[in-house]
Amino acid sequence: MTAASDEPAPGRSPAPEERVIALAREIAETINAGTVEGRDVLREMAVGLVRDGVDVREPEPQTEQLPPSTGTFNPFGIGIPLILMGGVLVFLFPPVGLLMFAAAAVMIAWGVVATLLARTSRN
Repeated sequence: MTAASDEPAPGRSPAPEERVIALAREIAETINAGTVEGRDVLREMAVGLVRDGVDVREPEPQTEQLPPSTGTFNPFGIGIPLILMGGVLVFLFPPVGLLMFAAAAVMIAWGVVATLLARTSRN
């Protein structure tokens, strides 16, 4: 390669890859111009400076800001089957059926309160 092929055409800025190659060649020439004993030290110093100076973090992905979800547990939806089971069990074994009705009432109340709290916190 000749020196003319390393330089960009007039009016055109060099690509980052071309500039890095040119700077690496310049650093190599400068290190080779030094004493033989000091070349290892100069090379390690150049590599260390480049490592410390380059930011290799990946950019954070751009995501849409979604509203926070309240979770996947729906106590109101659990209360409905409890009412149905309580309706059947109240005739077969009344204490268990009544317990199912009570659990259904608690779950439905919990679901209504959770829904109201979620709506008021959004506003």
